[in-house]
Amino acid sequence: MDDQPTRDPLDDTQPTAERPRRGSARARQERRRQRRIAAGEPLPSLTPPPSGPPTESPAESPAEPTAAFPERARPLSDSAAYTPPAWPPTAAPDSADAAPPALPRRRRRADRPARAGIGIPRIQLPQINLTIDRVGLYLIGSVIFVVVVVIVLGRVRNQPVAALPNAIWIGTEWTYENRTDEEVETFVARLQAHQIGTVYAWVSWLQENGEWRGTPENYAAVAAFVEQFNRLYPEADLYGWVSFPADLGGYRMDDANLQQQIADFSARVVDEFGFEGVFLNIEPVRNDDPNFLDLVRGVRRALDVDVPISVAIPPDWSPVGATIPVPPLIVPGTEWSRDYKQSVALLVDELAVMAYNSGLRAANDYSAWVAYQVETYAEAVASLSGVNTEVIIGIPTYDAEPPGHDPLVENVPSAIAGIQTGLAAAGENASAVTGVAIYAGWETDETEWADFARMWVNAR
Repeated sequence: MDDQPTRDPLDDTQPTAERPRRGSARARQERRRQRRIAAGEPLPSLTPPPSGPPTESPAESPAEPTAAFPERARPLSDSAAYTPPAWPPTAAPDSADAAPPALPRRRRRADRPARAGIGIPRIQLPQINLTIDRVGLYLIGSVIFVVVVVIVLGRVRNQPVAALPNAIWIGTEWTYENRTDEEVETFVARLQAHQIGTVYAWVSWLQENGEWRGTPENYAAVAAFVEQFNRLYPEADLYGWVSFPADLGGYRMDDANLQQQIADFSARVVDEFGFEGVFLNIEPVRNDDPNFLDLVRGVRRALDVDVPISVAIPPDWSPVGATIPVPPLIVPGTEWSRDYKQSVALLVDELAVMAYNSGLRAANDYSAWVAYQVETYAEAVASLSGVNTEVIIGIPTYDAEPPGHDPLVENVPSAIAGIQTGLAAAGENASAVTGVAIYAGWETDETEWADFARMWVNAR
């Protein structure tokens, strides 16, 4: 780099007819100055460079200071956020004969002080006059735009798609049977049309003899359905539905061996069958039962920490002191305490409140009873700081099962009316309630699907 020419590029050595004969150094500098003014180029400083650290050549110092650096000195990507230098610009000289003062220079990497004891020789770089026409600017801008779009789309693509808010229980008509892709696609289209993104799919239940109901062929069909459903509806959350009748042949939830069996089978549901999570349907669970908490803890230990657990939760059938209708056939005080609700919520990812089988005799009474379930569970869960457990409200579409369930009383319209009332009463706590779950898919007829769409899906 040292052999590069250091003379002024405008100082032609070949005389021309327009060029005056040799004169004084001042005259030559004045002629150069006039030509630079005519060409719109910056003027060189006429003063010698200051002593001290290496400086830029006079040709790089503008004679007329501006509030910002020349455009070519700004990186294109930083032009929008450019900050003028901290030092104030120096006023222009009053006359052409007066020597303008040297301007403070932009501090570049080469200008930084050397480390103590290390001398850095000054290297004179050739001046590069970079000019970009309008077409070049358009091309650079287009490239930057494309890069930004690619980055944004990449971030959006990598973000998980949120599941639709509602849920449904499905049975062996799907998990034990071989279904074509067309049948599953039709089912998926219906789920999506009703904003159903969570499915509790039947797997098995623990019998009185301590064995799980089902054959190897059944379980092979379950695994095949999981693969097929996940392929055709990958955005959905598919839970394996595991059931445990706690009072079958007498109370048995305190049996540590049975608790371990449930935990082991839950791990199998995820690891072998391929479900995303486990849905535990354990009934009945009475208030403050520590064995239920122990059972859920065992399932949690058997699963990876990121595997979601959903549990079926009984309603507060006959809460004491509540100003709502209560079932005539249920013992007063059949409810969970607020503390017990929260203890369960701390162990799982979702509470599915079974807001049906109330035994009430009037639709309005049932709606008020459902509203209470929504409000009380929303308040209990929302009060937990830093907990993301969700509450989903189950509604009935199944056939009559007296004396607990009468479809003329407990139905989609009366249940949705109660949910809407409960959400309004819950206020800010309503955010804990994320959706509605239909029980059950195999008994929901076209009228009930239409009522659900009209009163819940399309009304929100």
